[in-house]
Amino acid sequence: MRPLDPRSLPPVPWKNGGGVTREIAGEPGHWRLSLAEVSAEGPFSLFPGQMRILTVVDGSGMELHTDGRVLRAQLAAPLRFSGDLPVTGRLPDGPVRNLNLIFDPRRVTGSVSVHTGARTLAATPEEVALYLLSGTASCQTTAIAAGQVLCARNVSLKPGPDALALCVTISRRT
Repeated sequence: MRPLDPRSLPPVPWKNGGGVTREIAGEPGHWRLSLAEVSAEGPFSLFPGQMRILTVVDGSGMELHTDGRVLRAQLAAPLRFSGDLPVTGRLPDGPVRNLNLIFDPRRVTGSVSVHTGARTLAATPEEVALYLLSGTASCQTTAIAAGQVLCARNVSLKPGPDALALCVTISRRT
């Protein structure tokens, strides 16, 4: 088990040229976890039949304009919306980096939760990823630094007292 710096993964350019995505983990047809670097404003790709949870992990946030309303994506605040929703991203304060969970709700249940301070995140049989925004964390004897992600299953994740972490879970529908 090794922590991963998602920025070291190969970048895949978006169709609209407004950024790149780095795929962290996933199961084709079920779910995908990725880190997106958004450098320009523009339309989001549609993911019909999918759900999205976007969490800003770097930058001041972004606005998602859709159907006459504005959804605000703020730092460390998971924002859930349908992949069918036509969205145009605006960057009022410059580029951002987003952790994105995209999943098929007919096949899996997905969530992203925010954790602060030293609280053990219980071991589960679900797919789990811990993205550390700031501070320190560990899993068994493995240390995790800010900006790194640890993908694990059936292990306890232990954020340190100074930690701000995102915990991503995926469980299969039965």
